[in-house]
Amino acid sequence: MDDIQDESTGGIKELRDAAERGKKASQELDSMKREMAFLKAGVDTDSKAGQLLYKAYDGELETDLLRAEAEELGILRDTQAAPTPVADNDNVDRQGIEERRALAGDSVPPESQTESPYDAGHREFQEMMDVGRPKEDSAARFIHTVLEAAGGDSPDQRVLSDR
Repeated sequence: MDDIQDESTGGIKELRDAAERGKKASQELDSMKREMAFLKAGVDTDSKAGQLLYKAYDGELETDLLRAEAEELGILRDTQAAPTPVADNDNVDRQGIEERRALAGDSVPPESQTESPYDAGHREFQEMMDVGRPKEDSAARFIHTVLEAAGGDSPDQRVLSDR
């Protein structure tokens, strides 16, 4: 009879321990969900005001609601960065235009190309990546190569046809 009582006491203890672990795991999950919601909303939780909002906020953890609350308090991460002057935007636009022109300047006309435009674009993409160019520039080069082959007076049928 003592064995049965020991087993039931041990079983109850294990159940209580399991329930306690489950409760802790649930609390950790809730905490992680809360933190993720604040990060997605762009709340600057590194600032004092952001930490206060994080602790005090008791509304729904929806991104739009959190963003509105943080915006009202002026603690969004996006608002912490100084806006770029208009002159810099013009300079960036000019730089982008020049880069696109440079990319287009060293291209091969579609009619003299025997390599598939897709293969050529992929090769050029890899070459640019290998020399350390940004992925966006390399991808733009691939797209430029394929579109260039599709345009003009005699478009490459390998690009136009259904595969």
